[in-house]
Parts: sequence; C-alpha cells; structure tokens
Amino acid sequence: MKIKLLLVAIVFCYSTQNFAQQTKKNYINNDETVKTKKNGLNISFGTSGFGVGYARKLNTKLNAIVAYHSLTIEDKEVDVSEFLDNDDVNFLGGVNSTIIDAGIEYVPFKKSSFKLAFGIGFLNNVAINGLITYKEGVEYGDVIVAAQDVGKVIINSKWSGTAPFIGFGFGRAIPKNRVGFGVDIGTYFAKSPTVNLEADKLLAPTQDEQSDLQDAFESLTMIPRIQFRLTYNF
Repeated sequence: MKIKLLLVAIVFCYSTQNFAQQTKKNYINNDETVKTKKNGLNISFGTSGFGVGYARKLNTKLNAIVAYHSLTIEDKEVDVSEFLDNDDVNFLGGVNSTIIDAGIEYVPFKKSSFKLAFGIGFLNNVAINGLITYKEGVEYGDVIVAAQDVGKVIINSKWSGTAPFIGFGFGRAIPKNRVGFGVDIGTYFAKSPTVNLEADKLLAPTQDEQSDLQDAFESLTMIPRIQFRLTYNF
C-alpha cells in the first residue's frame, strides 16, 4: 500500500508540469551555458518523523513536491498526574505515523526563500496509543489488590484517509546552491480519529466511557506539519 501511494505521488509530481510554464533550460553567464537545476532530493525531520522527498521545478515560482514521512515512538513514559489528578498510575504512550505528501510549493519573491505550500497528505497509519496501569496495589477495605490484578486500560486513536495541508516556510525545495536548508510550518486538516478503549479486571467498567472519549477526540482534526529539511539539487 505504501509503495502504491508513493508511486501515485511521484506520477502526480511529474504530471503537474503540463500545467505550468516551462523553465528555460539554460542561461548565459560569463559566456558559458549553465543548465538550470530542476530536481531536488531531501531528507527531513519533524512532527511527522523522518522523511525523504523529491521536488521538481515547474517554473521560477512553482515546485511540485512529494515526500514520505515515518515516525515510531514506543513505550514512552508520560506524566499525566495533572490531567488525571492521580499520581498512582503509570502511562506509557506510543506514536506511529506514516504519511505521504503530494503538493505544490509557491515562491512569490525572486530574492527571498519565503514560500507557501499546499497539497494532500495520505495518512496511511497515524496513531497515538496509551497504556494505563497502577503503580502499586489498591486497598479495598482490609483487602489489598496487587497492581497486576487491578487491570489495565488501553487507548488507541487512529487518523486515516486523505488530509489537505497548507503551510508556509523558508528554504526552497530546489535551492539556488547545490545544498540548501529549509523549514516548513503548517497543518493537515484530517477527519476525526477513531478511538478504541479497552479495559480488563477491576478496571473493566472503564470501557463504558468509550463514547465520551470518542467525543473528546472529535475536535482533534488538525495535525501539526513541521519539518526541517536538508536538500541537494541536481
């Protein structure tokens, strides 16, 4: 699935050339003909994880871009005492993200690297997971229930489908020099995530709160898109 989406994005990148004015292939500088650089390869890191990308110059102000981002964080201990009002629990969080971008970069000013970007993100796997357990046993009158017998709560939230994105930044996708640095700041506009809550043992009744949890996540439709990028042109 990931390979098919990436191929579609690459085809998009090339097909958009037919709708933009072609850049001149060369220019005269000191009586020598120098080929204009029209391609860029990049590596990046940001909120969507590590990424690789390709850009194609359409004209002096437009570049077509395609990128693949991936992020995996597992069993990250998070302090949630301020949110749960309970310091007797452990919370282990995890993040998985796989996103393929296909879009356009618009550079309005000839002498500035400021740019605007817009396009579509394919959210193949964007999920946030949490595991809640008790640190110590729980007292019920004269009975102490061991922590492992209290049970656990598992929360899974997942975004999927396509998500338009917009943003701005500095640093061209195809820099004037051989190597360039850039930053992109924006957001994806996604559908509300699907939330699943599981609980067992003494905490099993917590599953009755799933509908309320789904409602709480309903407004989480904006996913940050911040990337720091290093590009090589050719």
